[in-house]
Amino acid sequence: MAESRNLVPKIGLAIVMMFLAYCWAVVGDSGSVAGGPMEILGVLGTILLYATIIVTFATIYIGARRAHRSGSWLWFFGVIFIWPVSYLYILVVNRDG
Repeated sequence: MAESRNLVPKIGLAIVMMFLAYCWAVVGDSGSVAGGPMEILGVLGTILLYATIIVTFATIYIGARRAHRSGSWLWFFGVIFIWPVSYLYILVVNRDG
């Protein structure tokens, strides 16, 4: 059961890594990139972008809820204001929820 509690953050971290790799491959080192997400990243990249945003907000919510329940206000505000901390907190510090 403890493994399923971290399913959203694990999938979210995988989606974030896929999005970063996709951006690195598609956009690369081109310095002057202008336009919307659809023009720059294409359909797949735009879907990955919005999926990354959704799972990151879900992970922030889960991390903030866990930090609040454990009474750790430092982690609570860290999770809310610095999004990578939410993945760190859920997957390393407070795995069990």
